[in-house]
Amino acid sequence: MLPWLVIAVLAAACSGAADGDGARGTGQDGGQALSGEITILHAFTAEADVQALEAVTEAFEARHPNVTVTEEGSNDFGQLARARIASGTPPDIILHPQPGLLRDFIAQGVVQPLDRPTPAREQDARVDLVAEVVDLTTVDGVPYAFPVRVSIKSLVWYDLPVFESAGYEVPSTWDDLLALTEQIAEDGRHAPWCIGIESGEATGWPATDWVEDVVLRALGPERYDAWVAGELAFASPEVLDAVEQHMVPIWTTDGYVAGGREAIARTDFGQSVAGILGGSDARCVLHRQATFIEGFIAEADPDATFGTDYGVFVLPPIDPDHGTPVLGAADLAARYTDTPASRAFMDFITTREAGEGWARGGFLSPLADVDPTAYPTDSAREAARILGEADVFRFDGSDLMPGDVGASSRPGSFWLEMTRWIAGDATLEEAFAAIDRRYAEVAGG
Repeated sequence: MLPWLVIAVLAAACSGAADGDGARGTGQDGGQALSGEITILHAFTAEADVQALEAVTEAFEARHPNVTVTEEGSNDFGQLARARIASGTPPDIILHPQPGLLRDFIAQGVVQPLDRPTPAREQDARVDLVAEVVDLTTVDGVPYAFPVRVSIKSLVWYDLPVFESAGYEVPSTWDDLLALTEQIAEDGRHAPWCIGIESGEATGWPATDWVEDVVLRALGPERYDAWVAGELAFASPEVLDAVEQHMVPIWTTDGYVAGGREAIARTDFGQSVAGILGGSDARCVLHRQATFIEGFIAEADPDATFGTDYGVFVLPPIDPDHGTPVLGAADLAARYTDTPASRAFMDFITTREAGEGWARGGFLSPLADVDPTAYPTDSAREAARILGEADVFRFDGSDLMPGDVGASSRPGSFWLEMTRWIAGDATLEEAFAAIDRRYAEVAGG
């Protein structure tokens, strides 16, 4: 089981003065006494994301009717956040989609630490969090943020009717996955996989997710962390060997990918999942992608139903010593002002009530005590189960690397070099060596 933690220091930090000052309390009296306005900056622009956040803020306002919450989402989130911080007028709360900018702000000393000890809270205000995500924003033992919602990437979506008619079984190991891939190819009715990495200026990012999943599974969390930090080279024998053994055969073997290797870089990442739909008429059987891909499935076929037309399983482990890891991402909440209202809001979003607000919107909550029935779909409940049963959670590696390495289309970036490799413009060794050189340049200033 994943080490879900009841982090007392974080719960105490978030509850600020919940028990010592009536104006800050979360009970009925404190709720009436608390007043003011809270501003929240975030990167949400999609309707579903905004609606889920509004469900959380409305629940908070119901507890604290004299507090008004104003939220602002922007596609230019990073630039806007930097401008607000630089001007000395920060929002009260920022929901960070990635930890990099947040860690920059922590280093600048502008984030309020969550370190106020208070008496123990009631059970519904204890925070069960993914330990590894909390560690990303913990400095000198002091936590500065926590995840309000989580997404997982280590998922394989599959054509359920084909599985059932052919008698295929969900693989429990990577060797089983390779054997299943070979069997589907030998059966000759479908390509085993649909893979697409085209994404405009971000082309190549789905390939980086595959590499991250393989490195995490083959080398384990400690070596994964070293690799992400630039302490273990891409071109090191252990990383290169892991990718060559476990990813390369799937991506490059003739007949394993719909359209062949040459189609991968040209195929839109969101459209490629449509290949698993259609039962016997499908182009492929398997597609690895994160939880969000269901939105693209609905666009491709609004009538497609989870559990009837398609299913999902966790990407299986490679080394049993490392258990079943899950790669993912999270939106991290941090407080930038020190007011009773902002402290109360941070307190509230650690509760089960807030977690279930996200869950009802179809987003995974990191709170272990969220009622599974709060999730609106069978697929969301299955993803929540997979997350809860994982042995290890690690954040998306490219999101943790320097931006010019992990999230750039510049020469030497992870995105671009993986695209060059699969397009046949570089060997894997050449691509990885180029990323190492880029990482060294960036790290050296």
